[in-house]
Amino acid sequence: MKKINRVKINGLNTPLAIDVHAEIVIDWSRETVWQKHYRLEVIHDGKCVYQEEKPEEAKKIAWIHLPSQLAYTSRKQFTVKLFIEDGNGRVIELEKEFYSSNPHIGAAGWITRLDNPIQKEYEYFKEERTIILERLFVVEKKPQTAFMDLSGLGYYTLKVNGKRVHDSYLTSDVTNYDRMVYYDTFEISNYLLQGENVIQVELGNGWYNPAPIHILGKYNIRKHLAVGRPCLLAQLTINYGNNETETINTDSDWHAKFGHLLANDIYIGETYVDTNERRKAETVIIHGPSGQLMPSKIPKVRRKKKFRPKLMKQQRNVQIYDVAELISGQISMDISPSFLGTLKVSYAEKVDADGELDFTTSISGVYGMNHGQGQISHDDPIIQVDCIHKTKNRTLHFENQYTYHSFRYLKIEAEGFEDFPDQLISDLVAYKVHTDLEEIAAFTSSNQQLNLLWQAGINTKLNNIHSYFEDCSRERFGYGGDIVALLNSQVASFDVRNLLEKVFIDFANNQTVHGGITQTAPYVGIMTHGPSNGVGSIGWQLVFPEIAQALLTKYQAISFVKSHQSKLEMHIDYLLSFDYDYIKYCCLGDWGSSDTIIKNSKVHTPDQLFCTATMYAIILQSYLRLFEKLNQDNTRIERLRYKIATVKDRIVEAFYHEAGFFASGTQSSYIFALYGQLVDENKELVANNLLTLLEEKRWILTMGIFGMSWAYDILPTLEQNANIYSWLTLDSEASYQGMLESGNRVLSEYFPVTPTTAGQEESSINHAMFSSFSAWFIQDLVGLALNENHSFLTIQPFFADGLKDVSGKIESNYGTISLVWKQRSAGTYIVKVNMPIGLDYVVKENEEQIIMAQEGKSVEGIHELTICYQLVTRGG
Repeated sequence: MKKINRVKINGLNTPLAIDVHAEIVIDWSRETVWQKHYRLEVIHDGKCVYQEEKPEEAKKIAWIHLPSQLAYTSRKQFTVKLFIEDGNGRVIELEKEFYSSNPHIGAAGWITRLDNPIQKEYEYFKEERTIILERLFVVEKKPQTAFMDLSGLGYYTLKVNGKRVHDSYLTSDVTNYDRMVYYDTFEISNYLLQGENVIQVELGNGWYNPAPIHILGKYNIRKHLAVGRPCLLAQLTINYGNNETETINTDSDWHAKFGHLLANDIYIGETYVDTNERRKAETVIIHGPSGQLMPSKIPKVRRKKKFRPKLMKQQRNVQIYDVAELISGQISMDISPSFLGTLKVSYAEKVDADGELDFTTSISGVYGMNHGQGQISHDDPIIQVDCIHKTKNRTLHFENQYTYHSFRYLKIEAEGFEDFPDQLISDLVAYKVHTDLEEIAAFTSSNQQLNLLWQAGINTKLNNIHSYFEDCSRERFGYGGDIVALLNSQVASFDVRNLLEKVFIDFANNQTVHGGITQTAPYVGIMTHGPSNGVGSIGWQLVFPEIAQALLTKYQAISFVKSHQSKLEMHIDYLLSFDYDYIKYCCLGDWGSSDTIIKNSKVHTPDQLFCTATMYAIILQSYLRLFEKLNQDNTRIERLRYKIATVKDRIVEAFYHEAGFFASGTQSSYIFALYGQLVDENKELVANNLLTLLEEKRWILTMGIFGMSWAYDILPTLEQNANIYSWLTLDSEASYQGMLESGNRVLSEYFPVTPTTAGQEESSINHAMFSSFSAWFIQDLVGLALNENHSFLTIQPFFADGLKDVSGKIESNYGTISLVWKQRSAGTYIVKVNMPIGLDYVVKENEEQIIMAQEGKSVEGIHELTICYQLVTRGG
């Protein structure tokens, strides 16, 4: 029996809190075993409570429901046993344990340290040490298990007997805490000692107690988020065997202490002091957030890559370092015993011509208030900075805990010193910090530009995922529009099922009473061009049906989507309630386009009225596709069809020109028209006009985030992969390669054309919204395209001029699929594909290719396919 394996339960490698009343997903697709058929058993208390057998089944994933009559009055242990028979008759056995979630965690209370119970905003910037809450207890004998369930808001660090239990940072899942509160579960029996033990939890402010700063100069997020004093809810359950258990809840018996951080904020940074605060403190029980307690199942935020910053400049009492890559991350360093004083560490994404830090692109907003103690003025910009006060003659180790910075460069200043002390710091490390998503795709080629672009897309996406999808490392908001634009590329690049479910719930929990969907989740007050109070513009509301669609088709999460069907229906009813003549104005259009213009200090995206009207048709069509799969008998389907037909007729009547274009004929308008299915019998004319326009523009794409994303879907159907490749490798300032010239290894908010506004000059250069090309790399260039439910593979590589070789791989429900193609001679390419046996596939050729030869063989569960392609039209 193979107990150490890559079987996942609900996407988790260590499943300690599974909701056994809901659908359970058992996934062993990462196991490289040849599977002809399998038998699956779930064992509880020595009895088989669930069994299924799939003969001639190669898919390595199962969706199961445990019997509803099982009594779950306490946490229960289950064992999944898999018996997999290969083609030679051998049986491989896999085993994975999981536990049900704790039904009694609600018996614990929310606690905090008694200081100033109702902190006024003007008091926020007074120095106040972090809260530490401790519980002493005695363990008489070695326990069989010891489970710690806890939620620490905003962020927490858990230690048992002085040892950090988790390798995660920025730990707890960000959401609307008045609707949902996620808790984590740890098995800590190996940390316990016979005799006296101590649990210690330190609390950071996180998103539950953010500073009252004004993001973008106007949004005080405290006014809209569910906020409060950092607090803890926890329950320790120790099982000694023979039904002997001990439970310790958070209550007023816990002790309160003071940490070493005098300040910590997600946007600003941390202030640390090495002295201890020994005054007594009291622990109190409070109401806490009102959200439903739910076990977390998304990957945690971890330090994933380590950098050694290089000293690039030293002048007087300042050193400036280069990390060599723009990251969202944290630092750690050791400070010399001989140094006594204050170090100030500032962070920036770029430097100016003199090598000094330039904070332009990383300033999130202004303080929005005056504060004398901190010498803060209301219009002071928010610069990312850490301060370290050292008073003791011993080595001080400093590392970030409850903040992260967007930076490539950092400046360390020894305040009050004429010169930088010799050997002041050592072991300076920068860490990339993000949600620990599993990468399920890989790409490399003979073109280094292309390789750098692929990696820059991955880097920028990960830089902006910290328990939800953020727009950029400056704002850090979960904009629905950005999520829609990147959805296909996120699904193609990472295992995001659990994260998508969590983000969908974030939006569902912020849904207004009328059914509208907010611009961001959690909601922070932004509702630009939204059709009613509190909701987002139509393109940003598209996030709700599109995530549901992805979960339904890509991950077969039927039970999950159906459980939220009433929320989706509310949204449909909300959208259908509007008159077209009103709602056609309620969107920002194709945001981020290089064709954007400024009139009277207002931003106008290309053909904004047309694209906005079309976006209304697009969101209705998204819902029609969703409900045709989800619930074909739903009465809303006919209402959607009627409304879509009416809206499309109105749009065509108002905006279509007989010459074959819409509105003024911008790139965005063509893509929106094609994606919105406005063209019908004129599709060929419109498509040809689009291609003519792109030829005139020398294939420099100027669409915004929606148009760019949809272009990577539409243009391959028009046989334009060669021009997409040219665009992605174009050596121009107005291209992706222009973004990469800085060496930051990430993408920017806008293409680096001449800025038209001060806002564009100050835009983020660590922004993922144009990284939507990832799916094209795998599906079109490599040539591996799975259908919606991963049951069928299309193999159709594209042989780009100048490329000598390409390789890529993807993970599927059947296992790993890889493809390598190489140019053997002029016009001749050899393609080798490895795929699990049992996956149906087809090999295709396009109008420029013919398949000269194809042969395959099967070895130990892997089908090895070799194909010889010949180009027949390219190059004359």
